[in-house]
Amino acid sequence: MEDFHVFVETRAPTGERLSRPEDLGDALMDAVAPFHGLCSVGKDGWDAWVSVDAADAVEAGAVGAHLVRSLAAKAGMPVWPIVRVDAMRDDVFDEENSRPTMPDLVSLPEAAEILGVSPQRVHQLTVERTDFPPPAYELRAGKLWLKASIEAFNDRWERKPGRPRKSA
Repeated sequence: MEDFHVFVETRAPTGERLSRPEDLGDALMDAVAPFHGLCSVGKDGWDAWVSVDAADAVEAGAVGAHLVRSLAAKAGMPVWPIVRVDAMRDDVFDEENSRPTMPDLVSLPEAAEILGVSPQRVHQLTVERTDFPPPAYELRAGKLWLKASIEAFNDRWERKPGRPRKSA
């Protein structure tokens, strides 16, 4: 037997919604806690993680889904259709959770450094070049681009040496 983390997701049938998701969410969280569980409850669905012992992922999925369904019923959750079940061995779960979930982002000065130009030139490129990548995020502090997008632009950018001529 091995430790598995099992994720079970439900969705409300058409026309059904939870009227008190916060209260039911608290009750479900209390129910799954002894199984190292977590949950999320919204008006249109709910889901939960639990840990179970099983021989393999298939057995873990079945045991976990049954356990979550039982705990959810005791917590007063509606019996909605299960739309997804994921079972991962403990070591795979830990490995996946150790990976960064955010992409590599760069700000204006970092984009300028990658492109070998000034930050002012990057701003100019954003205005003049339709093939310049759009920012992934626009914050009050400035724009952020995907690092890979800036690097790809740099690879395909055909530069002309010197300053561009001013048009008369």
